[in-house]
Order: sequence, then structure tokens, then C-alpha cells
Amino acid sequence: MKKLALALIAASALGTINLANADTRTANATASWDAKAIKDTSSMLVVTPIKSLTFNYAEGLERFNSQDGAFDITIAGQSGASDFKLTSKIISNTLSRTSDDSALTVGVKWNGKALSESSEMVMIDTSAGISAGLSALAMESAYAGANRTSTQGVFAFDIAKATVAGTDTAFKDLTDGYWDGNVNVEFTATWDGTFTTL
Repeated sequence: MKKLALALIAASALGTINLANADTRTANATASWDAKAIKDTSSMLVVTPIKSLTFNYAEGLERFNSQDGAFDITIAGQSGASDFKLTSKIISNTLSRTSDDSALTVGVKWNGKALSESSEMVMIDTSAGISAGLSALAMESAYAGANRTSTQGVFAFDIAKATVAGTDTAFKDLTDGYWDGNVNVEFTATWDGTFTTL
């Protein structure tokens, strides 16, 4: 007893006694997805992304992975059309975060050529014989027919550059974290010909 009392006195003199207690620790996290559902089978031009994009940093390569972004595209044939043209351009392509002023720019390529915000990329031009990747829409029976025609295409996406406070920064120098945003590409379809108004 004396030894136990002396031990307790010594322990209290040195500080509190740490006693191990059986316990359970639980952590919860909620994941949130922006979600919407759209059905459009009447517009002259409908473009639907097939999947979302996720870029992960590969530490050994000091860069982010690239992604193939498939999309479904549908046009309504316009009777009387003699030529058809489809173009695309970037509307927005910046990923950011609230924890600091860093940003990532997503690059978008079609058949190896980069899309831009300042000029339109020609994807189909029947008068110039351009249709690689979307040839099903370049057929006269599609763009000048009486039905709707669908096909699929693929953009190549990558993280083209990173900035911090507006200054270009190497990917390896970015602080760990999470960036998000939207990559918006505008498509414009043009039918030329002689059309009858009903």
C-alpha cells in the first residue's frame, strides 16, 4: 500500500495520470454531386457529354493525367440544305479553388488541334471536305435528310497550365488540394441551301 501511495503521490507531482480507455471513434463525410437531367429530342443541334472529367496529379511525371472526353452529337436534317458546317470553341475552361488564388487551365483538342476561346475550330465543312471524326453527320442524307442523325466524337482534355495569382506556375509547385469548375465548349451548326418555309 505504501508503495502504491508513493507512486500515486509521485505521479500527481509529475502531472496527471494517463489511463487508457476503450472507446469508439467515428468520422462522417458527405459527398455532393451537382446533378441535372436533360432530354432534348427536338432541337436542331444537341451535344451531350458522355462522362465527367477528373484530373489526377502524377507525382513521378510532375503533371496531371489527360482524359478522353466522349460526347454524343445529334443534328436534325434540314431539307434543301446543300452544305453543312459544324464548329466549336471554348467558352470557359478554368478550374479554381477557394483556399488560394491558384487556377488550372483545361486544354481541349480535336484531332490533335487545340480549341481556343478566340476562334472557332472547324469540325465539319462539307464544302471543304472536312469531317474527320464525325463523318456520319457530313453525309447529305444526314444534314439534308428528313430524320435526326446521331454520332459520337472524342475531345482530348488535359491540364494545359497552372497559375498562382495570375503567374504561370509549375505543377509541382502547387499546394496540394482540390480544384473544380466547368469546361464549356460551344458548338455551332450551319446549314446552307434553299429552304421552304412551311
